Amino acid sequence: MIKSRMSKLSKQFLRDKVSKVASYMEIFLSVLILLGILFASFTVVQQLKDLTFQFTNGGTIEFQSFLTHAIEIIIGIEFVKMLVKHTPGSAIDVLLFAIARKLIISESNMLDFLIGVVAIAILFGVKKYLTSLDNNNTEDEIILNGGTTIDDANQLAHLHLRNDMGNTLAGILANMAKADNITIQPGYELQIDNYLLEVYSMDSNLIKQVRIKRVI
Repeated sequence: MIKSRMSKLSKQFLRDKVSKVASYMEIFLSVLILLGILFASFTVVQQLKDLTFQFTNGGTIEFQSFLTHAIEIIIGIEFVKMLVKHTPGSAIDVLLFAIARKLIISESNMLDFLIGVVAIAILFGVKKYLTSLDNNNTEDEIILNGGTTIDDANQLAHLHLRNDMGNTLAGILANMAKADNITIQPGYELQIDNYLLEVYSMDSNLIKQVRIKRVI
């Protein structure tokens, strides 16, 4: 009995450690990708200077290459946001920009173009109706992903939260817990005006879901 319990604790300890290492590796890779995006941005700036020179001298403007690099940088930025936020919406944003790049840059035939437009429409529908709200939501209670921005939370759940305490729901809870010297954990609550924000679930030290209740 004791040996079985110790085995479970050991496995849980290893899972937590592996989860933390994976999280730090994601952050490290995100930083490397951001550095790559920064270096790639210099290419876009140089191309913009070349476009200006071509325009002022009446030469042929090679806009296609400039647009390709610009969209690739945007996709890279959205990919980093996906790694950081861990939300289905951010993953869909990456797919949206990737499909848009394919439609704008490549010389697709009409069928490929139509398929791309339909794919974008489907992704917009999925993002709007399936990714942000939990199935157990009610009029007075809603569960959102911790990485949801305050502006998105206000729009999706008809809230009136301010963004002066953090950019995301998880950010507000983490910042306030740190200010009060409280260790963040599931069940931690914070009341803001007529709303009660509760840490609903966590992934290691990261706030995964936030429950929002209306306080009468």
